[in-house]
Amino acid sequence: MKYSFFNDNSTEDIIKEMETVYLNDNRPWIVGYSGGKDSSLVTQLMFKMLTRLPKEKRHKKVYIISSDTLIENPIILKFLESNIKKINQKAKEEELPIEANIVYPDYEDSFWTNIIGKGYPPPKSIQYRWCTERLKIKPTNKFIIKKLKTEDIIVLLGVRKEESQVRKSRIEKREIDGYLLTPHNTLKNEDHAAYVYSPIVELTTDDVWETLLNYFKTESPWGTDNGELFKLYAKGSGDGECPFIVGEKNNSTCGNSRFGCWTCTVVSEDKSLKGFIETGYTWLIPLAKLRDWLKSDEFRNNPKYRKKHRRNGSVTKREDGSYLFGPFNFEGRKLILERLLKTENEINEDPLFKKQFKESISLIKEEELKAIDGIWDEEEDLTRQSMVNIYHKIKDEKLPWHDYKHPIIEKELLEELDKIIEKYEVNEELFKRLVIEVDKNKYYINKKKSTGNIEKLLNQQYVHEDIMDKIDDRS
Repeated sequence: MKYSFFNDNSTEDIIKEMETVYLNDNRPWIVGYSGGKDSSLVTQLMFKMLTRLPKEKRHKKVYIISSDTLIENPIILKFLESNIKKINQKAKEEELPIEANIVYPDYEDSFWTNIIGKGYPPPKSIQYRWCTERLKIKPTNKFIIKKLKTEDIIVLLGVRKEESQVRKSRIEKREIDGYLLTPHNTLKNEDHAAYVYSPIVELTTDDVWETLLNYFKTESPWGTDNGELFKLYAKGSGDGECPFIVGEKNNSTCGNSRFGCWTCTVVSEDKSLKGFIETGYTWLIPLAKLRDWLKSDEFRNNPKYRKKHRRNGSVTKREDGSYLFGPFNFEGRKLILERLLKTENEINEDPLFKKQFKESISLIKEEELKAIDGIWDEEEDLTRQSMVNIYHKIKDEKLPWHDYKHPIIEKELLEELDKIIEKYEVNEELFKRLVIEVDKNKYYINKKKSTGNIEKLLNQQYVHEDIMDKIDDRS
């Protein structure tokens, strides 16, 4: 479709353009809605456009998708969930072909499952940020790819060139001169493709707020207050909300954002949490403290809590002979879980929080705890009870599977084995992994798989590092 963008970028002209794009074909729309100002504007303009169309011309579905990373700022998440609920209610009342959804990461691949379960250290730079792909891009793409199995789609994004020079450059690289829709770089299959439509790409930040607060007279088409959104921005501080991300890995400025994950350790200072705390939301202080502790040298770079090898057993040495850290060890992971559960208690018991929130919050879902428990059982925990006991101690209640957990080795024997490990300087991690591997296959007649796994464990690089060092010294 050729450009028909009007020179003054007026709100009415943008709505007319959106109508033209909507009526042009049968490809369904997917609107990315993060709850921030830009995605809110695109969603409200789309909603307005559809309400103006006669019912018989509302011929194709519009899916609104938002992403909950499971580590969202509780204030922003509450605002987002409220809007999604009201969008669906209003769409039903107005008989609009709109369906709003929130997508989530798989519990087996969530932030806490990776941190506490697998020991991944929280990222400290955009270049090595593993979280965006798992928590935002994959869940969003999963939703979109499901639609792509049957037809082409059009993805509406609230991106603007003015946001940053990097964003401007990416948009311009994607643009095809003279066309409103541009092919998506990665979302496609053999039969169908996704196209990107960015209706507010030329608008300034002032244009966005002018439209939200004056054109819409502060009220969204589904009845929420745009003034509340403005207040959220005013209470925080920073350069903008964490964008709705779709498609390419690392294609975001999420690490520099305001409305992002409260755990984000990429930024040196979380301006969002600081801004909300300074404007009265003091119950967020425990979140800020936990986030700062996670990224601190005191914990993150403490040899006491880190392995000297990666999860695949490989070892990397610096030129000075020191090791590059691997994931958090078992003690480090257990400590993170304890701190997280205590932080959750502290917030839920805060009188101001109780006044502002009707329901308690969960910083980690039960499904994530289940996934973490499974990883610990597979890799580290001969007692099979570390997770449930930590939870019981801190929360004073049992997880549903607590009473079904039984140790691989009884306590008395485990204590004796610990003495042997210490006396003969046996590698404790390797010993545990071997015991767990044998236990997993003890009822199988065919031991080929178990033997193969044991050989793999015994041949990991870190197991033979001492021998390799001696060889290097002799040479």
